[in-house]
Amino acid sequence: MRIEFTFIAGQIRTHHVFLFFLCALSWTMTTTAAPGGDSTDPARAEARIRYAVLKDAVTIRTTAECVVESGSARYRLNAGEWTFEASGIHPAAVRYHVFPKTFQPGEEQERDAFLASWRARGYTPEIETFGRLFMTQTGRRFDNREYWVSLSRYEREQEANALVQKLKEEPVWAWVRTERIQPGTCVFSIRGAGKRSTDKLSAPLTLQCAAPFEVVDISGGYWKEHKVNRLFQGPLSIEVGPAGDLEVYGSLPVETYLRGVVPAEMPASWPLEALKAQAVVARSEIYASLAGKYRLEGFDFTALESCRAYAGLAGHTPRTDEAVAATEGMALVYREEFIKAVFSSCCGGWTENNENVWSGPPDPMLRGASDLRVLNNGASPSANLRGWLSSSPDAWCSGDATGYRWQKRYTIQELTKMVNQRHNVGTLTNIREGARGVSGRLKSITITGSAGSVTLDKELAIRQAFGGLPSAMVIIEPASGNAAAGYTFKGGGRGHGVGMCQHGARGMAAAGRGFEAIVARYFQGAAVERTQ
Repeated sequence: MRIEFTFIAGQIRTHHVFLFFLCALSWTMTTTAAPGGDSTDPARAEARIRYAVLKDAVTIRTTAECVVESGSARYRLNAGEWTFEASGIHPAAVRYHVFPKTFQPGEEQERDAFLASWRARGYTPEIETFGRLFMTQTGRRFDNREYWVSLSRYEREQEANALVQKLKEEPVWAWVRTERIQPGTCVFSIRGAGKRSTDKLSAPLTLQCAAPFEVVDISGGYWKEHKVNRLFQGPLSIEVGPAGDLEVYGSLPVETYLRGVVPAEMPASWPLEALKAQAVVARSEIYASLAGKYRLEGFDFTALESCRAYAGLAGHTPRTDEAVAATEGMALVYREEFIKAVFSSCCGGWTENNENVWSGPPDPMLRGASDLRVLNNGASPSANLRGWLSSSPDAWCSGDATGYRWQKRYTIQELTKMVNQRHNVGTLTNIREGARGVSGRLKSITITGSAGSVTLDKELAIRQAFGGLPSAMVIIEPASGNAAAGYTFKGGGRGHGVGMCQHGARGMAAAGRGFEAIVARYFQGAAVERTQ
């Protein structure tokens, strides 16, 4: 087959199509021949990242000639700006898993008993394995695999959510994950150099170039939508997702990925030891989360802060590159596995237990604890949250002038508009606080309105309901004692509060603490190991 575009320098013959196909579609980690079977060498680890989700068209810019592959055909495009416009879009087919529990390697007996108990009730549970088994060149073994019990699978998300609600009555906390079971399809035309192709290229597309690709007008924020251009290393693939959107993917070695993560998550102007701590913590969490929650969708991470922010190749800075290089291969380990060393901006003086923020069992590495400069054995903030938030105790993170303590006030009209964007409760009439975690962060709230009420569990849903609160370490009370006038939100900290407090790391580094002392403060019992 030969297709001519007047603005294309010339079609390439297809003798290397298979090689490009493997390069573009491979999202699994590079494996080694080390003892232990299907294992991954951390030094060769790669992550498949979803860089962008766009409607109907993807625009790229290149400074060098690039190659576009569509099925068995490949084409050259000159340097410049090119837009790939999609038509005839058919979304990727999916199904929805309901997961009520996970097990670790070594818990097979308990896992099998759990499966048997649900089979006896008429369910058809299956096991999905997430995470990776790592093996270093020196024979060091780290097992980050988890067995997720898929209780049931559904074609419609509403059916999966209905089972989740039913299980809450037992009570069993379950969650839903999407599995992509068939790729989406569309046809592309190419526009550029003042012309448009008359021929059609089938999805997916693979783009290869000696220079980086600039992808235009992609989402650069999670809480507040804004558009940016990002520079990415090829090859890239453009695919059709479950919502009929165009999704842009690429794969990166972990160390390259980190060079774009650290400056996106922590200002490069901060003390070098804080940047090193950020590099170690992020590397640990990346290793621990590969083939994780998005595995069934065919990738590892998004480029947004819902995973961890990634600023692309243009985001690299000399200081953060220095921090990544100085800690190359260094990660946090506990009980022969990489720990999920999460982090947030400012803990407000006290971090939170992981199970109070997300689904899943308590993690011994993610325990809520004091961030005060002088440790004491006093009660946690939850014992007197009002007093805690009304004061400004001397914590490592208290230097965050805008986030350590904050206050917001909203009218009923403003709150009604915010809440009803996600939950149809009508005109808001009441907000009732529920249980709190060790740091005082809310674990649940009930919002009542003229059209009904909704109870929200976990801190993200609570923060989102009110337009993106800085954190769930907050007291919500009627303004001036009158709910009809609105509500006042008095809070502390920014982010979920689990794991490393970034402003706390900054405070410790400024006081002369090294990165190993910093990470030891937030992940007590973990060891820093160099895996490369």
